[in-house]
Amino acid sequence: MKNLSSAREKILEAAKAAFSEKGFDGVSMEEIAQRAGVRKALIYYYFPSKEVLFEEVWNRALEELENHIFREVEGESYYVRKIKMFLRAYIDFVTSRKVLSKVIEKERASVMDESGEGDVWKRLKRRYDAFLNRVAQLIEEGKKSELINPELDSQTTARLITEALVATASSGSAVQSIESFILSGLMGKTES
Repeated sequence: MKNLSSAREKILEAAKAAFSEKGFDGVSMEEIAQRAGVRKALIYYYFPSKEVLFEEVWNRALEELENHIFREVEGESYYVRKIKMFLRAYIDFVTSRKVLSKVIEKERASVMDESGEGDVWKRLKRRYDAFLNRVAQLIEEGKKSELINPELDSQTTARLITEALVATASSGSAVQSIESFILSGLMGKTES
């Protein structure tokens, strides 16, 4: 039984790497099998379709992202410190876990596309929406504390922050500027 579970993990690791490099549409099950060193039939034993395999990779990537960034802010009661910790943890995730970040970055637009076909794509979108809702809750917390501009739409702000952090975190020198820019936009000024 251990060999089967390690084969499943090899498949997931190979799929994660392939999806991060080429995106969902650019990868075949045959390529994933070659990368994992298994027969394609074994992939289908665990995952009945490429969509289901991608769903597992996507869910794991988001779970790891959430654990990384929200674990950082748990227990912090001072909101300004909390939002700074959140931003830094998000940037740290994007810069230190590049493969997972690229999976999310490459496929976010496809997942968020309302015309996504099939139940798997709807579940992928619901999962990403759940993540965005957690970020929006953090924004709402700041609004309730009267530290965040009350006119900001929390959902839109959450989406903008996550997209900006992923898009710009590859430039290490800009990290401090990004954080200051986001804080300034949220609070109307830069907090130190």
